[in-house]
Amino acid sequence: MPDKTTRIKQEAMAVYYKLQSSDPEEVKEAMGEYLQLVDRFYEDNLDYLTPEQCESAKKDFEYFMWLIALTTEFNR
Repeated sequence: MPDKTTRIKQEAMAVYYKLQSSDPEEVKEAMGEYLQLVDRFYEDNLDYLTPEQCESAKKDFEYFMWLIALTTEFNR
């Protein structure tokens, strides 16, 4: 069974594809999912992340993926 961080990464990739949709409603829904995902990731990693990192991740998908990778490496 994948750990929490791996599941969040998988969910983030699924949301990323939804964000590429040409349907504005689907994009709006995906953005809501993305923001919740970032919040969940932040709550799961309070020992490693700052509120500022969380806010930045909400605005930058690539940064969010970098934080996930960093956290994964840190937890090895």
